[in-house]
Amino acid sequence: KAVYVCDHCGSAWDDVARQRALKDGEWMATAPFTGTAGFHLSGLYSPWTSLGQAVAEFLEAKKLPETLRVFVNTYLGEVWEDDGEQIDDTFVSDRREDWGDNLPEHVVLLTAGVDVNDGFLTCEVVGWGRDEESWSVEYQTLYGDPSAPQIWNDLDDLLKTTYLHPSGIDLPIRCACIDSGGHYTQAVYNFVRSREGRRVFAIKGMGGEGRALMGRPSKNNIGRIRLFPIGVDTAKELVYSRLKIVDAGPGYMHFPMERDDEYFRQLTAEKIITKYSQGRAKRAWIKTRTRNEALDVRVYALGAFALLNTNVNRLANKLENTRPVPVEPKEQFQRRPPRRSQSGGFVNAWRS
Repeated sequence: KAVYVCDHCGSAWDDVARQRALKDGEWMATAPFTGTAGFHLSGLYSPWTSLGQAVAEFLEAKKLPETLRVFVNTYLGEVWEDDGEQIDDTFVSDRREDWGDNLPEHVVLLTAGVDVNDGFLTCEVVGWGRDEESWSVEYQTLYGDPSAPQIWNDLDDLLKTTYLHPSGIDLPIRCACIDSGGHYTQAVYNFVRSREGRRVFAIKGMGGEGRALMGRPSKNNIGRIRLFPIGVDTAKELVYSRLKIVDAGPGYMHFPMERDDEYFRQLTAEKIITKYSQGRAKRAWIKTRTRNEALDVRVYALGAFALLNTNVNRLANKLENTRPVPVEPKEQFQRRPPRRSQSGGFVNAWRS
């Protein structure tokens, strides 16, 4: 009873109608001829295999992903895409914790990642501790026109913020990475040019497997600034592998109680799939929802941490030997009411 349904007219062909249509078929090139001709044909065109046999093979093959992949590759002659690896945002949001208004005591180093979009900048400040355990210390969206100076002044104020550690030491943001791959490349270049001494760098995402997390910088750009390539696929794999860690300790990612659900939906807004073409597997990241700024800025903050190349365990040992200084929470951080910037948006700022 198996039939083939035509994509164009919707009519159902049995084997007799299919064989009749095949007699009128002709080869058509879909790519320019370069001296070598390649031919691609699905098993559905085969005059030696009935539709019933094809369906029987499919029903048997679909029982396991690996056999279904072989059927799609060999019989249908199509590229295989698996369902992909994805993390449930509720799995991550359920780990929110209340560490109070103070900087968590195990944080010894701060980095930041900045994503540039039409109409706003997104910035996350990440605290790092022993064995690269991390804390999302701050997450802000600065609204305004990235082609105008005001929003960059607001970002500069944010990146200059220091955070009081329970030991009594003010921790600055040691390194920040800003994405330059969007519509405002020149604005990013202009911003970082005079701030490279503060380790505020422009980065450019480079896709593909096997790339280094952070590559060597190049000045071969219109801004003549140090532009660092970041292996975004490598970084995302690292972030996702750490999101799967369920016990606090090495590599674990902490999130504060005030992070809303949208943050976690953005953090888990991509999945990695494996495509098979001509028998070769290739992994690729695809979006499952439109907005993914939270994932991007975490990737950039991770890149900033890698650029520092700091022995974070040694810093932790040093800070542990510092005598704690009791500080009232209200003296550490006091959030100012939102103020309207000249660029037309609202900015939330910390006062230390």
